[in-house]
Amino acid sequence: MNIHRKLISAVMTKQVCQVRVDQPASDALDLMQSHHVSSVLVIENDLILGIITERDIVRALHTDSRQLREFNCADLMQAPVLSVGAKTRCLDAYHLMAGRGIRHLAVTDEAGHVLGIASEGDVMRNFGIEYYMNFKDIAHVMSKVFCKLPPTATVGDALRDMVEQHQSCVVVVDPQGHPAGVLTERDVVRLSNERPHPQQLLLSEAMHAPVMTAKPGKRLHAAVKMMEDAHVRRLVIVDEHGVACGLLTHHEIARGLEGDYVTYLKEIVELQARHLQQAAQAIDEKLLFANILRSVTGTAVLASDLDYRISYATPSVAEVLGLRMDEVGGADIRDTLKRVGWHSAEHSLSEESVGRGARHYVVATGSGKTDFQVSVLLDAQNDPRGYLVLAQRA
Repeated sequence: MNIHRKLISAVMTKQVCQVRVDQPASDALDLMQSHHVSSVLVIENDLILGIITERDIVRALHTDSRQLREFNCADLMQAPVLSVGAKTRCLDAYHLMAGRGIRHLAVTDEAGHVLGIASEGDVMRNFGIEYYMNFKDIAHVMSKVFCKLPPTATVGDALRDMVEQHQSCVVVVDPQGHPAGVLTERDVVRLSNERPHPQQLLLSEAMHAPVMTAKPGKRLHAAVKMMEDAHVRRLVIVDEHGVACGLLTHHEIARGLEGDYVTYLKEIVELQARHLQQAAQAIDEKLLFANILRSVTGTAVLASDLDYRISYATPSVAEVLGLRMDEVGGADIRDTLKRVGWHSAEHSLSEESVGRGARHYVVATGSGKTDFQVSVLLDAQNDPRGYLVLAQRA
């Protein structure tokens, strides 16, 4: 199935590792190591309170002098946890992760009960061959910025670089720059389970070796298969002299989806148009996308035609406005905004009110104070074709 249409429920992990908020952090570490997972959810009464990831372990070791086994799960967890419904499409879910700089999403039912968890890797493992055809080789997607340290550096040095440079691993290189080993976030979890103060270890003692490497010219699909067969999440990329010159992880592979997002949005508009049987006066696609792409990640977008019928909405309307995607399509945009608490929306949302340019309003909605920007959608001839509403929490 095309990744553009696949639902997150089809790729999520249903067997979720979970702990209670009052359990010791060691329980979370044990689960992560024994189940080979990158996160555990903190759950009480079937509701998600937080999440503990490998990155949280790295951050805690770097910033706190206590042993991790002195922590409880409440000390380590991040909250609130971003969640999506089971019917969210994979590409929408990935775009949400990328926009927030996170690698995990909880999948919940309408009552907020957990159904599963999805990671960047879960999405990436379900790419079809057509996705890889967009990128000829590793060089097109690899990161040239990565952490490098000598074997004589300590795990503490590696933790510092990983946190400060927002990296998931450190490549250990010899004086000539050849990769000698790698220390990953998962290695940090393992070391934290084995030793009270792993920060003091030398990388030569703690690193994982040998390193799996590949050349920049290797076909991306072949590189991904190589990673899957070896059950690894990264490759160190080396040049013709064997010097480390890049890194390929699930993150770099999945990041190419952002380039597909505009194409995907066009497909969604076409699907919505057919589903709603929009009239001939529907918003021009190019106009709509020009305006959407100007919006900031995390901003909810609603677009309507001149008859106020909603023709497009971004998934973030759920988070920002508390609306479900399946209830906004074709609805009156004025009634929809009234429902979230903007009672004067009908007056504010008119060609006369916004004809002179975008107007800003701060409104007390059910989700708190919300900043709305309202503008008229204009076509190439500067004729009005609809309305665009951007909403952000103030």
